[in-house]
Parts: sequence; structure tokens; C-alpha cells
Amino acid sequence: MKNEESPSNLLWIYFLVSLGVALQVGAANWDIIWHGIINVESFFTPPHSVLYFGVGLSLVSTIAGIIWSLRHKIDSVGPFATYRKIPTPLKLIVFGCSIEVISGLFDNWWHANFGFDGLLSPPHLMLISGMTLSIIGALIGTHLDKTHKRFHIISEMICYGILWMILINFVFMFTLPFSKGQFFDFNPSPTAALMLGLMLPAAFTAIIFYSVQNLSFPFRMTVVAASLITIQSLATIISNIYFAGLLPLYLLNILIPLSLDIISIYTKNNNKLFRKHSNADHKRIILSIIISLFFITFYFPWSVNMFKTFFEIDLITFESVTIFEHLVWKFIIPILIPVSAVSAYIGILVWKKLYEYAKLTNKFKVVVG
Repeated sequence: MKNEESPSNLLWIYFLVSLGVALQVGAANWDIIWHGIINVESFFTPPHSVLYFGVGLSLVSTIAGIIWSLRHKIDSVGPFATYRKIPTPLKLIVFGCSIEVISGLFDNWWHANFGFDGLLSPPHLMLISGMTLSIIGALIGTHLDKTHKRFHIISEMICYGILWMILINFVFMFTLPFSKGQFFDFNPSPTAALMLGLMLPAAFTAIIFYSVQNLSFPFRMTVVAASLITIQSLATIISNIYFAGLLPLYLLNILIPLSLDIISIYTKNNNKLFRKHSNADHKRIILSIIISLFFITFYFPWSVNMFKTFFEIDLITFESVTIFEHLVWKFIIPILIPVSAVSAYIGILVWKKLYEYAKLTNKFKVVVG
């Protein structure tokens, strides 16, 4: 497989794009809180301002990257030479940013014509789709850049953390009962929300951390989790008086990946715990499954709200601690955790199977094995 080397200058471009996407996903979470506190609906709100500043940052950074590529890459000839000079990750980011910009215009039109909208509306779905494409492009571009090893690895871990957050937020679009607007009710059925919530968050989390463990950095899982924890803390926990007091407790989530990283480092030199399984892949799978079991606390308060409708818990988001207390013994521990472990394992197996296809590996160029 021929690797496409990214110029070192582009590493900063990919980093700025990932920062822009982080602002977007953080503002999206803040926007949900904003809707819960302030009932007056307008397109021009502080969360929307931060969100579209993030879109602008990603877009401007991408344009700068394209200009740099066109000026410095000279090994392309023919009628499509200009197109070939643009690195594949930047092309993917351009596509994602274009969707984000269109979604912003669409969202403004939607608010003007339909007033208050829910979480799952067509412009919101377009926005998170564009964010997903943009962060995947940034992740691929960062992965291919080998010039500044330390900054490259740190940037890649941050990209993984942002991608992790966006993937779970994608699940929330179809599971949280927050999608009833003034004109349209896109709330999922309680059963569908239950099934998706049981399977997808754990599977996506396990896939992310299985991939992350291929990076040559001792505390890789900690850095990835810290990226998510930082965004979630700023956007959801301390952005309101209802959850701000939970911040010290929420920050304890960092002990989970930190402990797993320490176990990984210890067992690398002393493999007694995994002596029966000489293949290091077994350790990666086990550690990935373990961290996936804690998505309910990583993604608090949204995680518990996925299930409240099915269990007929008539409480609002700001009463999520009570919702957690209702669910912990009758659902989370006896049902959610075991099913999540199975879902995480199946997710890793499916991910590994996909990477047996050369076309997929050559296209995305992110090696996880």
C-alpha cells in the first residue's frame, strides 16, 4: 500500500480543523442545555455563535491548507493536476465543511419557518454528518503526517477523542427524547431508543479505544478520554447551575482510562495477567471493552436520558441524577453493562473484519492492526 505523506505544515491545518470541530460538538451540547434553560428560540444564540465560529475555523483552515498544497505540491500533471495536488484528507474535510455551511443556512431557514426545533431535525442531522466527515478527514491527515512525532501523536489522540464524542452524539440524535419541535415530532420510539442505546455507544467506544491502543504513546487512552471529558465538562457540566456541582465527581472519569493505561504499561513488561493469551491483541480487546462499560458516566447526563421514556420516568434533563438513581440497580448494572460488553466485543470484531478489505484500508489509510 502506498502511503500519501502529508506536508508538515498541513499538520497544523488538521489540528485547527479538529479544534473547529471540537467547538462545534461542544456548542451542540451546550445548545441542548440552552434550550432547557431558555425557552425563547432564536437562531442567534451564544451556542450557535460558538458552533458556527467552529465551522468558520474549520473552513478557513481548510482553505489555507488547499492554498498551501497547490503552491508546494508539484508532482501532479494532466487535466486534473490541481485536483490531485489537494491531499485526500483535505478533500474529505472540504466536503464536510460544505455540508456544515449549508446546514447553517438551512437551520436559519428552518428556525424562521418552523420556530423551535428539536434535536433531530434535518439541518441538525446535516450538521453532525458534516462534522463527522471533517473530523475523519483531520484524523486521517494527522495519521499520515510523520514529521513532528510528538505533536503528530498528541493531535491524533485529540482527533480520536473528538471523533468518539461525535459518534456518540450521532447515537443521541436517534435516542434522546428531545426531538419534538413546534411543528414536527421526531422523537424516537422508546423501544428503538432502548435498543440503540444498549448496542451502539459501547460498540463505538470500544472501536475507538481499540484503534487508539495502536498509537505509540503510553497514556494514549487517558489523553483521548481527557479530550472528551474537557469538552463535555465545559459544554454540559459547568454551563449551568444544575450540573456545575457535579464537576468534581464527573472528573473522576479520568481515573478509568488512566488505570487501564497503567495496566497496559505494566503488562507490556510483565505479561503474567495475559500469559494464556500471548497475542497482544487480546489485551487491546479486553481493555477496550472495559472502558466501553463506563460510557454511562462519560456521557452523563445524556446517557441516562436515552432510557427514561422506555421506563416511563417523567423527569427533565436537569433531574438526571435522579434518573440515574432510578435506573442503576434495575437496568444499568443487571442489563446495560452485560449487553454493552457483548456489543463492544461484536463492534471490535466487525471493525477488524472491515479492515480485511484492502479497498477500505487503502481508502482511509488508518491502520488499527
